[in-house]
Amino acid sequence: MKRIYLFFLFSILCIQCCSGQELPDYSLEDVPIVINIDSVRRIRPELSNFSNVRYLPLETDSNCLIGHIGKMLVRDGRIYVADFHKTNSLFVFDMNGRFLFKIARMGNGPGEYLGFEDFDIQSNGDIYMFDHFGRKFLVFDSEGKYLRYIHADFIVSYFCLANDKMYWSKIRDPGDARRIADLAVYDMTNENIEFLLKDKKFLMNNFYFGYVSYAFFSSPSGVTYYSPRFSEIIYAIDEKGVRPAIGIRNLRKPPEHVIREWEEDGRNLKLRSMDEDKLYFKENTHIYETDKHIVFRCINGSSIPYNYLIYDKQSGTCSSVSAIFFTLHLGINGPVGIAGKDFFDIMYPNPAGREHRQLLESREELKNWKEDDNPVIVFFNLDI
Repeated sequence: MKRIYLFFLFSILCIQCCSGQELPDYSLEDVPIVINIDSVRRIRPELSNFSNVRYLPLETDSNCLIGHIGKMLVRDGRIYVADFHKTNSLFVFDMNGRFLFKIARMGNGPGEYLGFEDFDIQSNGDIYMFDHFGRKFLVFDSEGKYLRYIHADFIVSYFCLANDKMYWSKIRDPGDARRIADLAVYDMTNENIEFLLKDKKFLMNNFYFGYVSYAFFSSPSGVTYYSPRFSEIIYAIDEKGVRPAIGIRNLRKPPEHVIREWEEDGRNLKLRSMDEDKLYFKENTHIYETDKHIVFRCINGSSIPYNYLIYDKQSGTCSSVSAIFFTLHLGINGPVGIAGKDFFDIMYPNPAGREHRQLLESREELKNWKEDDNPVIVFFNLDI
């Protein structure tokens, strides 16, 4: 049974020993795709700009009633839906929305978890789930049969798989509030760990920075995107390692004195005025790629609605689209994942809302949906 034992002192020593393995200090000159934020055009898409639109109600019965979707992946003809907080279960559906099986094994026994916070799918179909409280990775086969676990004396906020390697984000010592590192890679074959990005700032109050900082965003062809906070560079992770993929020029990054003020406010749990803070760039999130586009959010403050940046891979141009138009035309907030050549989002139909009511009445696939049913998955592509 593979195990990882990382005590805090040992972790600090490892960071020092692995300092030569850290990511290089890349600049925009090292990035193949550079987007000038000042040259992004704002557009107001029409319904005709959204193609291949399909609404997929997920099957609903007592065995697969989802409380709230925390994360969803589409891999190899299956839909994986994680409910991290209400049912603490991972549900698996086919591409027609038919329920296949779920993993719901709360407890302290073999193959059981106290509560999982993230999951990913291995290239062979194995399912990896991270038990935040139990500090272990549980591994199941493609049909949900328990296989093994990897124990860890640390806390990981997010992880992703790249063949025989796991990448971890926001690694913390469970007995200390301080973060050990922002990005590390664990070789499951050699049981070796390398710390690729050490923590520079520990900003306690997520109110100012969003709730997906340092998350991993999966796209087709085994590529996962990762963007550190305040970084103008978005990294791609695949079987070859980590590389700079997308750069954003002319971001209005906060100066050091503003970051120090944010840190102080976070410690004291103050609520600063957002009038000035919202002007500063915080992070890039929701980074997804199809054969035609790369879509991501460039977050300033906590302003709502968000704007999505849509990069056209053929022309090299970039457009900005407000989330309002995704709601207006499709009844959703914007892309939260990739399914082959299409994007997808999760819709919780609200018959009291005009857009959702019109969709429920006009879309044939939604006519049998009832208010107590599971959410609806919306697949779509872009002609922008």
